[in-house]
Parts: sequence; C-alpha cells; structure tokens
Amino acid sequence: MKHIFTLIFLSFHTLNFAHETYFAFAEMEYDDKCSCLEISIKVSSHDLNEIAENDIENYKSLESALIDKKQIKEITDDIILQGFQISQAKKFTQLFYEGFELNNDGNCYFFFRSEEIDPETINVRFDLFMGIYTDQQNKLIYRNSNDINVTYGFFIFKRQTDIKL
Repeated sequence: MKHIFTLIFLSFHTLNFAHETYFAFAEMEYDDKCSCLEISIKVSSHDLNEIAENDIENYKSLESALIDKKQIKEITDDIILQGFQISQAKKFTQLFYEGFELNNDGNCYFFFRSEEIDPETINVRFDLFMGIYTDQQNKLIYRNSNDINVTYGFFIFKRQTDIKL
C-alpha cells in the first residue's frame, strides 16, 4: 500500500510540474507581383507577454500595445525580428511590419513583407525565444511556386536553413 501511495504521489507531482511546450510558427510565400516574401509569424501570447514585460519600458499588455505604435514597433523590432531573419547572398533582407492580431486562442500573429528580393535561395534563421526557452521549437511552412507546402523545423541545435524560392 505504501508503494502505491508513493507512485500516486510521484505521478501527481510530475503532472503538476510538467514542462510546457514552447513554440512559434511561421508561414511564408514568395509573391511574384512585388518580388517579395509575405510572412506571418504565430507566437504564444503568454510567452511574448512575459518577454515584453522584461524587455520593453512602460509595457502594460499586448492589448495596449495594439494601439501604441511605439510599443508595437519595439515588440516587432526588438523581439520578433531578432528571432526571425532572412538573408540572401549574405545580405540581410529587410522585413516590413504589416500588422498584428491578438486572438482569443492565446496566440498572436505578426504579418511582414520583405523588401524586393530575387527568387533564388535564401537563408532563414528562426530562433525566436530560443535564448530564453531552451525547449523552444519553431516551424516554418514555405509555400513554393508549385503551391506545395514545405515544412522546416528549427531547434536549439538547428537555428537556420537554406530555402530555394
């Protein structure tokens, strides 16, 4: 009986302190009309809020950042785009903020467009939040010119990859 109680206690303790899963997802597509990439990045509102509280001066909440252009710029420039970068021929590609959406499902979506680039190979570094959460796993889905989705995984040990546009 004593062993059963110990097993039940340890199981309960393990379930209560189970480690969260940390994630970020991105979708990307090359747009021939503008010769640019269209990108959406999805992150956990909880994780982003926690990081922004520590990194952004006078930060209140994600909801208030929606109406504060200075704060949303700080979030995108100092947090999101520090963990998602594109380069081509060893030159960083500039990404322009297009919008932000905070959903009731606990996720935030950021929308970006790249500067004009050639439809050739790019290098994507997607290590968003990996400096804070060592279990962070990110995924990028690239819709290629044949309308086929290609998925790329990014981990603490594999933070970047080359993608043929």
